[in-house]
Amino acid sequence: MEINWKETDRVAVAVSGGVDSMVLLDKVRRSGHYKTLSILHVHHGLRAESDAEAAMIVEYCGQYELPFHMTRVPSDYFNPDRSIQNEARDFRYRFFDDMSLHFDCLLTAHHRDDQIETVLFRLFTGRSQLQPLGISQLDRGYPVYRPLLRDSKASLYHYAARHQVPFMEDTSNEKSDYTRNAIRHQLIPVINQIEGLSATHLNDLADWQSEVLAIIKEQADRILAVFNEQRSYNRQLFNTLNPVVKRQVLMSLIENHAASHAEVSRHYLDEIIRVISTDKAQASYPLTDELQLEAAYDQLYLVDSLDQLNELMITRPGQFEFNGFMIQLTAPITDIIRVRVFEPGDYIIINQQHQKLSRIFINKKIPRFLRERMPVVTVNEEVIAVGNLKKNHHPFNQHLHIKFKGAE
Repeated sequence: MEINWKETDRVAVAVSGGVDSMVLLDKVRRSGHYKTLSILHVHHGLRAESDAEAAMIVEYCGQYELPFHMTRVPSDYFNPDRSIQNEARDFRYRFFDDMSLHFDCLLTAHHRDDQIETVLFRLFTGRSQLQPLGISQLDRGYPVYRPLLRDSKASLYHYAARHQVPFMEDTSNEKSDYTRNAIRHQLIPVINQIEGLSATHLNDLADWQSEVLAIIKEQADRILAVFNEQRSYNRQLFNTLNPVVKRQVLMSLIENHAASHAEVSRHYLDEIIRVISTDKAQASYPLTDELQLEAAYDQLYLVDSLDQLNELMITRPGQFEFNGFMIQLTAPITDIIRVRVFEPGDYIIINQQHQKLSRIFINKKIPRFLRERMPVVTVNEEVIAVGNLKKNHHPFNQHLHIKFKGAE
């Protein structure tokens, strides 16, 4: 068992009643390496043995005077159209989150065989490019440790027998009707039967890949810091990055802004990267429902997908927001100012010269998303100002100030 936590920590152990979690609990209890030790159990109600498992854990906790906390999954909780495993996991972690005020770290009983199974599953389902191959440590506002990742399933059975640790078998694990169980019971034994092969080497692969991902993430985080601060990044600099760093940047942007877990294909990320690397002046890609990436001339922009105003009437001094622009009027006016978005054919007269707004946008390399949002200020249908780009000599402009709140 690998001890990742401090002796002064309040430790909680997630216990199902199987040999894995019961052995983990017993090892932690015997170590004494904690300030307090408590047990968290979720009664899923999916199997006939669920009541007996809960009773067994209660008896163990009573024997050693350990605090026991249990919750039950409502009978109507599971959606038949969704994965029971995923729904059960989500429920468990919501329970753990609710209990997190009572502990400093949570321990789960994933072991070496689980690690091997996870590596194979992610390799053969194409999920190895953008996430760790193995079971990673979690941080949900509290650390989640996996102390048994170096312990084999067989060694856990051996420990339970030697120390008379009670446990109950989960009969669903003996079935091969789930992909992971098929990997566990069919694929891994075949690998281990071939001379010179051992599935345990996959643990070394997972460790190596984890170290490589840490290096990639370190580089990507530097790019993300600029993106998050400036809401933009130099397109040419982005194109000089290694492709794996580019993918990590895009994936992190999606994960950081998605309301829930987002499944994104490598093909989609590579298509974004390909277009950014071309001489195409402008392109737009949705990253989440609330965020899109805009490639415009020599810059990349992060743009919030906000509801857009098309028109605003200003009749008094004050500050007014319009599609990410702040408009300030500092003195009373004698007419109504109408602020609207760009319309084809718009022009502004400056020094008796007609200047088309479309040409101003092109000359100043204004991104398409800004053209669609930029305030066009009019008085009696005459354009007197175009965002923070152009003003004419209309007297109202002495008291009118426009600033773009986002990246410029």
